Amino acid sequence: MSDALAHNRPLVTDAIQSLCNSHGRRQYVDVHEHFVEKVEWVLEQYGNIWQHETSVKEQNLSPWEGQIYHQKHSLPVMETIREWGKEQLEISKVEENSGLGKAIGYFDKHFDGLTRFCTEPGAPIDNNIMERYIKLVVRDRKNANFYKTPSSAAIGDVLTSIIATAAEANVNLFEYLTDLQRNRDQVKTNPEQWLPWVYAERLAGAEATTDRVCHARLS
Repeated sequence: MSDALAHNRPLVTDAIQSLCNSHGRRQYVDVHEHFVEKVEWVLEQYGNIWQHETSVKEQNLSPWEGQIYHQKHSLPVMETIREWGKEQLEISKVEENSGLGKAIGYFDKHFDGLTRFCTEPGAPIDNNIMERYIKLVVRDRKNANFYKTPSSAAIGDVLTSIIATAAEANVNLFEYLTDLQRNRDQVKTNPEQWLPWVYAERLAGAEATTDRVCHARLS
């Protein structure tokens, strides 16, 4: 999953490339000011697609069920956008080298990758989650200019990674980092037992045990 930049194409490994629809949509958003009516129509179609994605999540569909759902409901919308774009260029309603023409060209050229979520089970509709974490790395890279030594910069990198991973695991960051320091010897001996997702599972198990004990005592 990536945008359509050439250097993001998988070359070393045999992989199926899926392209980010947030980037595909952004091609139109960037020219909205100059082609308001036409771009509004495209954005409305894209809105329908994300509504389908919301339905997939709300129904908690499996990767295979989600793919079938999108194939039935979202692929026709994507095909409609593509055919509309081709028509705009063919009847010269839109100049090919204009901003909107380039957006249409991008969508048509990368149609297979943009519709991968409709044909491959588990393929995401966009890359928004990874984009958020890339911003963390970029921010850390900028802040690295102000570290006094390479060692302190390395520590900053490690902390950024730990905090981001713990946040994704829905761990209370303050409590987690505090427990890591309080149990530093155990962390050194068995670091795999203190990974954020393992920590979260262990904490949930401990809370469940406590609830059972309390319930038994009350009974």
